[in-house]
Amino acid sequence: MKILNLKEEPSLSFSQTAQRILKLSLILGAAVSVSAFAEDASLGKLAENLSGSFEGIAKLMIGTAYVAGIGFGISAIFKFKQHKDNPTQVPIGTPFALLAISVLLVFLPNIYAPAGTSIFGGDVQSKAGGTKGTGLSAMPGGGDAGDAGAASGN
Repeated sequence: MKILNLKEEPSLSFSQTAQRILKLSLILGAAVSVSAFAEDASLGKLAENLSGSFEGIAKLMIGTAYVAGIGFGISAIFKFKQHKDNPTQVPIGTPFALLAISVLLVFLPNIYAPAGTSIFGGDVQSKAGGTKGTGLSAMPGGGDAGDAGAASGN
């Protein structure tokens, strides 16, 4: 009866593991591209589907910025309290830095549209990218409420 000895088992090197991962990702990529071309065999449709997925990523980034900004704000409040209790242990710059990061993250989505207009001028959506849609105007900073009313005909 042979007992399994782990030292005798051949282990894969880093390069072999990387090659296996690369082969698997190429096979998976080929399968996805075949399914992408199965509906409509045009390159334009593929590009449209690809750019449509970026809208979800942008919305995720906006939501993450708000949640992180609120978290940094709460931690700044606790750091202010810690500084009040023991000023030698927590320098005053720490809570102010956390508060500044919080403000930047909360107002970050509102900075994109004016910055895009300043840099590219005119229609930001067609030149600088961005997100659009009916649900975006419901998010704080995610869209202009006037644009949503104009789009719906109100």
